[in-house]
Amino acid sequence: MPTHSEAMLEAYASCPPSARIYFTLELWHPSFAQAARVVANVGDDMSFGIEAGAPRDGGAMVTFIACPFQADYPEQREGQPPTAKISIDNVARDLVPQIRAALGIRAYIDVLYREYLGSDLTGPAYGPVQFELRNIQMTGTTLTGTVMVRNLQNKRFPRLDKNYTYQQFPSLL
Repeated sequence: MPTHSEAMLEAYASCPPSARIYFTLELWHPSFAQAARVVANVGDDMSFGIEAGAPRDGGAMVTFIACPFQADYPEQREGQPPTAKISIDNVARDLVPQIRAALGIRAYIDVLYREYLGSDLTGPAYGPVQFELRNIQMTGTTLTGTVMVRNLQNKRFPRLDKNYTYQQFPSLL
């Protein structure tokens, strides 16, 4: 599971006016030549650092396109993983053909969500959180769809690096 950096936790706790948080999405599909990256609530494109070990451009500074997006709160249904509606407005002209081409191939679009703190743009302060984008619709320059965590029922909880054994926790039997 992604964790918050110390700087992000401090910004959330103290809420200084100078602490600016940037919300980003990275879209990836096997048909894309390169990942499509967008950042919300800014006027110009920005460069952010990708975490080391990322599947694409790990450790590099990359450009995110200024593009507004929004997501609803996750929907909870019994027996199904949580899903949320997402909308990306004003999709760039070069991204529209990539999305249309991706719709013709039987593979989901991967979405990575990251948050960056304005005081340190070299790496994410939170994330990445990986989702699958499903039920995609293109209306003009607006992309809408449903995101859900891939294979949520098989994720380790509360820690990704811990196995629970009956020797350590006998009440699991």
